[in-house]
Amino acid sequence: MEYKEYIPYNNLNSIVDTIWLATNFNQEIESRIIPDGHIDVIFELDKETYNYSKNKIRVSGMMTTYKKVTSKKNSKTIGVRFKAGQFNTISNIPVSELKNETLSASDIFPHFNYSILDKLIECKNQFEKIALVNDFITNFIQWNKVNKNKLELSVCKSIEANFQDIDLAKIAKEHSISLRQLERRFKAIVGVTMKEYHSITRFNKTMKHISTNPDTSLLHVAFDMGYFDHSHLTKEIHKMSGLNPSEI
Repeated sequence: MEYKEYIPYNNLNSIVDTIWLATNFNQEIESRIIPDGHIDVIFELDKETYNYSKNKIRVSGMMTTYKKVTSKKNSKTIGVRFKAGQFNTISNIPVSELKNETLSASDIFPHFNYSILDKLIECKNQFEKIALVNDFITNFIQWNKVNKNKLELSVCKSIEANFQDIDLAKIAKEHSISLRQLERRFKAIVGVTMKEYHSITRFNKTMKHISTNPDTSLLHVAFDMGYFDHSHLTKEIHKMSGLNPSEI
């Protein structure tokens, strides 16, 4: 399996986190997809079995736990990973309805132009594919909505910056809004609650910390990352990834 990430066009930098391409050259592979705090639009390019099915374009909502997926032999998949709180620039659906769900794009975008699949399959190389997806998303974005959710995006950054010792009431106060109102607005725009977003953020930072500091004891990792203790860290990692810390 080969996986590569590509930087989106400059005009998409505030909306799209990355455009990724996964290619499976070998036998059928089962893998785990873990929560990363994003919503993805996924284009499945399987020329041999391509049947113009609308299910070949899917939307994967923000996840709070892992899921197992199977990659077919000789398959290619392109994904557009939206930054937290930015999926609503292309959709009016309440993103909380997408949590832990993968839906056909036809359920969300009734007027989606599915000819994009033909064009992607016909592209000569990955660079043409990435350029085509960049153009497609650029034309699909409702640009009047790009700067609409500044408050929710600011809260995301606050949670990411203070993930070790989070105080949601303090964050609400800093943004001059009641905690109850903020919780409702955040879930509607980001797709999960602030507590869930905090858990996802801490989990990803912890995974990165463990992988770059393999000799650090898990007890120290737990305290450094803001968990109560070793047991709390182990439980959260297993919930998110299905793995124990020692298996990372």
